[in-house]
Amino acid sequence: MRNYSADVAIIGASLGGVLAAWQCARAGVNTLLTSEFAWIGGQLTSQAVPPDEHRYIESFGASESYRDFRHAIRAHYKAQPGFIDNSQMTEGTNPGDGWVSRLCFEPAVAEQYLRELLAPFIASGRLQVLELTRPTKVERNGRAITRVEVQSDAGASVIAARYFLDATDTGDLLALADVPFRLGKEAADEFNEPQAPAVASPADQQPVTVVCALRQHPVPQPPIAKPLRYAFWREYVLPHYNYPLFSEYLPGHPGFASIKLPLFSRAAQAGHYQDQTLDLWRYRRVVAAHNWADGRADVSLINWAQNDYGLHPLLEGAQATESEVVEAARELTLCLVYWLQTEAPRDCLGDGGKGFAELSLAPDVTGTADGLAQQVYVRESRRIVALQTLTQCDIIAPEGDESWAPATCANSVGIGLYNMDIHPTCVSGMGTNASVRPFELPLGIFIPEAIDNLLPACKNIGVTHLVNAATRVHPIEWLVGEVAGLLAAECVQHECTPADIYNSGSATRQLQNRLQAAGIPLHWPQSPAAKLHS
Repeated sequence: MRNYSADVAIIGASLGGVLAAWQCARAGVNTLLTSEFAWIGGQLTSQAVPPDEHRYIESFGASESYRDFRHAIRAHYKAQPGFIDNSQMTEGTNPGDGWVSRLCFEPAVAEQYLRELLAPFIASGRLQVLELTRPTKVERNGRAITRVEVQSDAGASVIAARYFLDATDTGDLLALADVPFRLGKEAADEFNEPQAPAVASPADQQPVTVVCALRQHPVPQPPIAKPLRYAFWREYVLPHYNYPLFSEYLPGHPGFASIKLPLFSRAAQAGHYQDQTLDLWRYRRVVAAHNWADGRADVSLINWAQNDYGLHPLLEGAQATESEVVEAARELTLCLVYWLQTEAPRDCLGDGGKGFAELSLAPDVTGTADGLAQQVYVRESRRIVALQTLTQCDIIAPEGDESWAPATCANSVGIGLYNMDIHPTCVSGMGTNASVRPFELPLGIFIPEAIDNLLPACKNIGVTHLVNAATRVHPIEWLVGEVAGLLAAECVQHECTPADIYNSGSATRQLQNRLQAAGIPLHWPQSPAAKLHS
């Protein structure tokens, strides 16, 4: 068994984990990062999800490093021979010209960027990366983790560190270390949240999705083999919404309303790429043929409501293990692909036929043999029981009030903004897309109550189920990783605990100064107009 040691060990190369490692190593701390999947970067890369962002992202509202990343992605594409910026669906150069985000691009491009971000610190020896490695066991001594055992194809290893960061997408270290955590929905009387249920339900988690990449060819392609459970999913009606899962319908709001989007835009398919129809194909498209002079084909990442798997919760489920849920979600996505290739109605194109035989899986886009993402897309994690908990009451926007009124806190360590986007959950089936106001992340949501040297660095911060729906998106997870990494560095270099910093006004201000020096804004501007025109 091999032994490793570091000042800070980051378990999990999620998007937050990568940024935590970068900030730690950049701060001069001896750092170790483990990566379970071939690609680092989690939801941005191995999970194959283009970034979900707020409407001000082009001008402000994210850390400096996140904005640098966005600029670099655009610069990469603009430098490619044959790339032509014909983006129409959103403002700014959008390589895939998708409409979920102003920046839809191939996951491999982001993975390359993140690798290059870490490369100087790996070369200097400041950062070690253990590839294809997952945690299996945690050893504790009272309020401290002493060692984490990990497993790879080469065998088991042990990691010793002064601080450990849980940067897994599911909060694995919390469970392995027997640290108290929250999961699923809290009861309304716990935090007085308006949309919380009367009774807590840990199993009522957001669904997971195995994303796939589909390429649209000019001629028909052979369909994939019919999956074993195809008949089940073809006939499956989404509970409470009462429409077939495999259809042009998807959950709407409020309540159990639904909306209908065409699979394809008839005008766009006829070559009129300026058409602004919100169709599903262009929703998460990452390669737009009209942006290239070399004849390449459209590619879209299929992360739709139609392949959300909500029959069983991913975590701590009584009826299915985590691996069983992931396998079932993979099969659901393959069933959707088969339906699209063979039976999906072509009414949106006006020809009355069935099946889009021109679609095929694109393994080169996902870095896998089958065209499915390397990792399941996880919307909800185990979450620490923290010194502070960010709740719906802290971030909710008054109904009908569209004025600019950011929520503030004295010990802010960063800012965020995204709707409370909840897909139909595994027990109640309830979804929502409630508005929130711009909010700040208080320091206390990063500090567990029950342990001194473990910090969250992904979707496992101290928030409720409802707030997780707003904090789970790319720019905020990126920020969470940066904050966790710099907080760990502060503790190592000043020989203190996170709680020491939290309980000291001067130490909190020192940390805040460090965050701001690293390009992390702590407060929103007084008005968006002032920032946009500054």
